[in-house]
Amino acid sequence: MIGNRDGQNPTRTAGASGQTDVAPEERCRLLGDSLRRRTLRALDPDERPVALSELRDRVADGSDSDTVAVRLHHVHLPKLDEAGLVSYDPERNVVEARPRPDWADRYLER
Repeated sequence: MIGNRDGQNPTRTAGASGQTDVAPEERCRLLGDSLRRRTLRALDPDERPVALSELRDRVADGSDSDTVAVRLHHVHLPKLDEAGLVSYDPERNVVEARPRPDWADRYLER
């Protein structure tokens, strides 16, 4: 987890809605990755939780699906989970979209 010496994360704050917000500079790093953007677009907050294998099939776009699954599991889903954009259970390999904040929708529209 990113944090300062006090163990606090300076890039995340509580927003007015009560949801954790992500600092603007962290937003660029978080959604600057095309696989993370495709992942968020492939998940619907109104949908049931999705198995990692199903999500992999949705976002692989011709890439090696095993490599995509490993990258999702070890890198991208934990980052999206920490930012509050998805809920990822790495033991069960299940992903669930969380309601997206407006700032994330703006990035995904690009």
